Amino acid sequence: MAAVLNVGVQPGGKVYWMPLSIKGVLANSAEDIGRNIEHALGLEYTPFSELVGKHSGAVAIVGSGPSLKKTWHELRHFNGDIIACNAACQFLLEKGITPKYMFCFDADPLALEFFTPHKDVTYLLASRCVLGAFEKVKGCKLVLWHAAGDERIRPILEARRINEPMIVGGSAAVTRAMIVAMPLGYRDIHVYGGDSSFAEGETHIRKSTTDERRMQVKCNGRVFEVAPWMTIQIEDLKSLAPMAKSLGIKLHFHGDGLLQRVASDLGCRTDYESAWAQALRLAASFWTVRAKVLWLNL
Repeated sequence: MAAVLNVGVQPGGKVYWMPLSIKGVLANSAEDIGRNIEHALGLEYTPFSELVGKHSGAVAIVGSGPSLKKTWHELRHFNGDIIACNAACQFLLEKGITPKYMFCFDADPLALEFFTPHKDVTYLLASRCVLGAFEKVKGCKLVLWHAAGDERIRPILEARRINEPMIVGGSAAVTRAMIVAMPLGYRDIHVYGGDSSFAEGETHIRKSTTDERRMQVKCNGRVFEVAPWMTIQIEDLKSLAPMAKSLGIKLHFHGDGLLQRVASDLGCRTDYESAWAQALRLAASFWTVRAKVLWLNL
């Protein structure tokens, strides 16, 4: 069943549900992002291309969604590497868990709150990241990657004759990190704290760096409170999940939120059901579709 989002509107005090349409826009100007990229390219760093294919097995992509407050204990004994996005890195370090990577591609100065230098963490940063981020982790291990889609990234790289790959897709840290993890060689991707929704009014594991706009959306009968930008992650996942499946990469979403619910509808493993229950559901869905096709052709 495809995940369809409807937004709640309240004309005359009564709630009506209408199809949701969201368009993403950049939070920072192309000029600011271009300056960030130019600055990053002047630093000493390890190019992302040197890590391609160097990993295998499982990886946990950890976001800052409120469900992480309930699931972080599982990461103490996670059998694989951890890529912590934004403030999730600080959260895990405070819990005594050291991620292999800290991931960020935010060009806004608000992102500076996410950074804590740590000698055992490799900082997997996009060249578009805010200037001060690189200063905060100066002396730490730095791997630089480039976000495709920025208006000036290609001409800047071409002007410097830098032949390094650009990573496509993923509007927010969790979904972009999932795409980054694939060429690194990971075949089993677990997502923690990737919720795309609030929990009991909470937006993140700690207070959001911005005042979030709030709205309600309904997905397959369940209502979630979200910020508008969170729904774009859902569209990311609709493209990302089939791509991962075609590459033989397994996706497992932990916790409870809008992203996890949609992931379940897309055939990904979630905490809502066991692997056996999921296999039965997918098999039933497969044969239901085949039966309908057969019936229409009788």
